[in-house]
Amino acid sequence: MTMRHSMKTACLGLLLSAGQPAWAAPDADALAERLSNHAPQCATFEQRRWLADLEASLKSRGYFRREADGLSWHTLSPIQESLHLSEESDELPMSFQLILPVFTSLLAGDWQTLERHFTIVLEDERDGWRADLTPVDALDEHLSQLKVHGGDHVEQLDITFRDGDRLELSLTPVDCDSLDQSSPPP
Repeated sequence: MTMRHSMKTACLGLLLSAGQPAWAAPDADALAERLSNHAPQCATFEQRRWLADLEASLKSRGYFRREADGLSWHTLSPIQESLHLSEESDELPMSFQLILPVFTSLLAGDWQTLERHFTIVLEDERDGWRADLTPVDALDEHLSQLKVHGGDHVEQLDITFRDGDRLELSLTPVDCDSLDQSSPPP
């Protein structure tokens, strides 16, 4: 094989692959299994909330602990507050009522439940995966879109609400034993 023939073959290969994405869409079942196997029982969070009506951005941080009947959510800053988030709780603000089942399904890799409420587009990324979720049912009245990023677990959740509000949530799994309410993580 001549050098010229090798160059033509290499160029043809590059041309044929140029239209192909660098990463194919991940397998939803494999991703669901990976998320389920690595679902954190506890995680710290950093949250940034944009409130469109007030044209204000609020930052908070804290941690959560997954429990059989919901989430134990502890905000440490800017104020200290603890909430028990459960789907049975009518006292939750509407945004929590909407987000809780979605959030718990995402953490557990429960794509079947999510597919009942969203059109989901999965993509591989260099350092993990990304999912774009667009509501297809009653959630569409309140939520515009969810963007989720992660690796073995959900790392980032960005939610856009119909009223212009936005929520960005970054998660870092931690050992639950390290979460002592008297001395919470930094």
